Parts: sequence; structure tokens; C-alpha cells
Amino acid sequence: MKKKTTKPKSIKRAEGIPLATVAVNGGVCLLERLDKRVGSHFFISWSTNGLDFSSDKREVSIKISAKKFESPKDCDNFSISGTPTGFILTYIRKGKGVGKKKMEDKIVIAKSLDLYSWKVMSEMPRGDTQRATVLYDKPLEHFVMYQDGMFVKSQHTKTLISWREKTSLLFTSRFGMFDAGEFSIVGSITTKDGLLVLYDASVRKAKKKLLQVGGVLFDLKDPRRIIWRSEVPLWQGIVESKSEKEDYFPVGFVYFHNNFLIYWRTSENDLILSSFPALFKEADIYQYKILDRFEQNPVITPRAHHDWEVIGTFNPAVFEDEDGVHLFYRAIGKDGISRIGYAKSKDGMSFEKRLPYPVFEPRDGSGKPDPKKVIGPQNYSPSYYTSGGGWGGSEDPRVVKIKDRIYMTYVAFEGWGSIRIAVTSISVENFKKGEWKWREPILLSPPGEFHKNWLIFPEKINGKFAIIHGITPEILIDYVDDFATFKGYINSPRPFGPQPGRKDAWDHKLRGAGPPPIKTDIGWLVFYHAHDANEPHRYKLGAMILDLHNPTKILYRSPHAILSPDMWYENEGKPGVIYVSGAIIRGKDLCIYYGGGDRVVCVATTPLKPFLEFLITGKPDNYELKKVSTKI
Repeated sequence: MKKKTTKPKSIKRAEGIPLATVAVNGGVCLLERLDKRVGSHFFISWSTNGLDFSSDKREVSIKISAKKFESPKDCDNFSISGTPTGFILTYIRKGKGVGKKKMEDKIVIAKSLDLYSWKVMSEMPRGDTQRATVLYDKPLEHFVMYQDGMFVKSQHTKTLISWREKTSLLFTSRFGMFDAGEFSIVGSITTKDGLLVLYDASVRKAKKKLLQVGGVLFDLKDPRRIIWRSEVPLWQGIVESKSEKEDYFPVGFVYFHNNFLIYWRTSENDLILSSFPALFKEADIYQYKILDRFEQNPVITPRAHHDWEVIGTFNPAVFEDEDGVHLFYRAIGKDGISRIGYAKSKDGMSFEKRLPYPVFEPRDGSGKPDPKKVIGPQNYSPSYYTSGGGWGGSEDPRVVKIKDRIYMTYVAFEGWGSIRIAVTSISVENFKKGEWKWREPILLSPPGEFHKNWLIFPEKINGKFAIIHGITPEILIDYVDDFATFKGYINSPRPFGPQPGRKDAWDHKLRGAGPPPIKTDIGWLVFYHAHDANEPHRYKLGAMILDLHNPTKILYRSPHAILSPDMWYENEGKPGVIYVSGAIIRGKDLCIYYGGGDRVVCVATTPLKPFLEFLITGKPDNYELKKVSTKI
């Protein structure tokens, strides 16, 4: 999309402080504040062309209670949006007092039928929010609040009175892009394609400021789901300042005569305007829906009454037999130790059986941290041990069923000084009885090396167990006759951390392999995690096909990511993380199981045949094509 660059225009209006804008009946309404020696009051100015404003001299009141009204000087960072029956006002009320007696700042939500008489409906702590905006979602018949701050978040309510739903983290800044730094919400509007939120990503350079506006479109049926985000500024313009202290602040935006008008307030309370077409022909995006997320995601979440899995339940392993889909997941307890939990499903989606205790716990020398040997804090410290939030244990299991045994590899994490790959197994007979008699784990990777993401093929190759221990710069596979008698270690040259991927592709940096390989008619299907050069903070999922007879040979590779962390439950724990560690074929469908935000287990599916055709051709023509625009 081409950048929209124009010079902001000056606005003619009354001598007040501009606060917020909203489009009303073919015109533009501007909420302002007038400060005098005897006090301050709110008033409204109107414009029929978006440029020239004049006040009707009527005062605006915000009623807090039966006898109490809002003090104009205590409020800032306003946003106004329209609803089918009136208007919603969102603003920040500054806390009064000093020191320990100072009251906390509040986000305040008020409603009005006529823009002049407002009634406060609810308040909440401000936290790190600079600006917030509230929209009415007609299909869902509830209100949605978007808040900025360190990250953009959302909340929902039906009444405006009680915001009970937990705040959901939606998206963050993007390293290496125009919105790499801090940004704040400009305002919001409902379009036919979704809920559109514009945000200010401006950058100051000495006495010049580059004003930049980005946009995000949320799904009307799921206002936490991002269906479009601008890759370049929707509009940008350079403004000169008299000094480095002078600044420009967004007041709001309106849809007016097929254009978006964005209003900015200067440090001297002047008002300037930027505008650009509301229909972005260059910004239309065609999105292919390759993986369908399960509507009831997440399917496994932490349980508060179980200390061993109260922090996180994620990164699942799966296999299927005649009894259903069996899922092993990593669980982190209050002690910061990772253990393995178990759940079962008949349909692969709804897990009706879930054990109240772990089925595997770390052993000495293969996942159980020794405080005397741990590098760093001698006990659990979440800020230091960021490997999913734990400081030791059995992490990120993968399982395969080969004949009469179930084999599980996992990361034996004993603090940052020891990250190794271990393997254990259990007989199918004991598994069926619920007798968790695992064989003593053995360590496959040598001491002093850090390794993750090793996979066992689900069947023997030439009579031997095959283990993938690297996918870059080439596929690395070693073979073991029998794990029960295996001695020594598998030497893998892959260094720890992200590795170079394809230079000009979405998988610029590779993190590692995902679930165990899946055998298909065209080859071994292997998933892997990678980073885009423009978004190094977001895990994305890709796929490749390996030759059935020579699995070190890559036959096909996905031309772009097939899953990215776009949903709220993929960002609430550790933002930007999807970690696929289980996959099966059920009938004609491919089902993948993954951890979201290092906290929950999720499921996504796709028909297998068109997915394999997509990998072969590089063209997702068999998938639903949806055109996303911002047409009002």
C-alpha cells in the first residue's frame, strides 16, 4: 500500500482546548474545554465542512452522581463514538492529591443521547492506558473497549456498568516497522467489515515530528480477532515545531464525505487536520483461511485448585488410537516446575477426561533442578526463568506410538545451565490401565549443549528409530537401534537459539521443529516455527514435506506462514507465541494442537488434501479467499 502523505491543515474555531470529535448528521462535532479564572466548562463546536467550527454556546455537563458533576480540568484524553441510540464518551480522570494520599487515575465511560448531557456509567483503574475507546458491536449486542499502553487490550460488556470480562491482550508494536515504538489510540468507528481502530505511531526528531497513523480492523463476530492491520502508515506528514518541547496529540477522527479526517491538538492548543480516503484500494488485503481455529479455544486452561498446573497448561503432544485422541501437555505449578498432564477426547476437540494429577514428573538428572548446581537464583524466579515461566522440569513433550510402546521426548530443563533432550516410554498395556510406569529417561543430547525441538519419527526407518535434531541449514537425522540399550549421545551442530532461515521469506529466523513428522502420500509432513524479519517477537508456523525414502531432502515448503499469534488467547501469557507440538490426521482433516501464549492449549484444523496441494503448488487457491477492506 502506498503511503498517504499530505500537509496538515489549520482549523478555524473558538478559543477552547479541543478534546474529541465525532461525526453527527453529516457534520462534525468537536468537544472542547474553556478555561477561565472563575472556572472551566465543556462546550461543543459544530462544522458542516470539517474545517470551520463555531460554538452554539451551550455548556456540556458530565454527571457522576445525583449531586456531583465532573470537573473539566481533571479530565483528558477523550474519545467519542456513536451507537444506534446515542453516544459513548471515554476519558481519563486524573487522581487528586499528592504522595500517598493521591487518588489513582481512572478510565471513565459515560453515555449521552444528545452530546450535551452525559452520565457516567462505569470507572476502572487507568493502569498504563493513555487513551481508550468504546464501540458498540451490533451483531453481538455488546460494547467493546480498546485500551492502549504497553500493549493494546480489550474488554467487553453488555450494560456499560460492569466490565467483568478479563482484559485481553491483542497486539503490540512491531520491530523494524513504522509502529515499532510506543503508540496511542486515536479513535474508532464501525465499518461494514469490522471495528476499525486507528492509532498514532508518530515519531519526533528534534524540532520536527513525523505524524503517522496506523489502523487495525477487528472482526464484528469476534472483536478480539484481528482481520487486518496496516503494514505501512495510512497517512503521514511532517510538522515543524517551535521547540523540541512542542508536541502534537491526537484528538480523534471521523468518517466524513468518503474521507477520514484526523484532528491533532498542538501544545498551544491549536487544531490541525489531516485527511485521506476512507476506501483504501491499495490496502485491500486478500487473506486465505488455511487453518481454522476451534471456536471454543482454548481447550485446556490452568486449574486454580491444582497447584501443579496453576501457572500454565500448554505445548501439547498427541496421538490417536481406537479409544480417541490422547493429549499430553506441559503444566507449570506454583513451584515453577514443569510436569506432564493428560487429557482425552473422543472428537479431538472437546476434552471430556482430564486427570487431576500429573502423569509424568521430572527425575534426578533429567529435568529435576538441583538448587546447588543451578546457574542464577537458587529457587523459582519468574522474571529470570522465562522458559515458559518455569525454572526446571519436563518441558514441551512430543509423543509417538510405535507398536506396543508410547515414546515421549521432552526438554529436560534444569535451569539455564542445562537444557537437554530426554526420551522415555511406557507400554501401551500400562497406558490403557492408567498405570503410569514410565521407563527411566535417557538423555539424547550431550551435556554442555543446549537443545530443544527434537522429534522421533512415528515409525522405524530401516528398522531403526529416526530422530530429527535439526532443520537448518539442512535436515539433520540420526538413527538409534533401541532406546533401552542406547549409550552415548547424539551430536548435533545446531547452536542454541534462532538460526538463519530464508533471507527474503517469512521464515527469516528459524526456531525449530514442531510435532513429530506425519506420513502422507507425498512425503513426511513436518511443521516448524520461525520469525519474520519485521516481527521477530512473534512465533509463526510453517510446513515442509520431506522425501519418504530420504527424509533429509526437502521437497516442498510453505511460501508463507500458515498460523500466526493473532488471537487474544495466543497473546495473554507470553505475547506473540504459538507453539505447535502435536498433529494428527483424523479422517480427511489435519488437526494441529498448540500452546497459546505459553499458557493454554488450542486446536486448529484444515482439510488435508487441499493443504498438501498448497504445499506442492505454493498457491492456496483451494482455500476460501476473503477480501478485507475498510469501506464504510
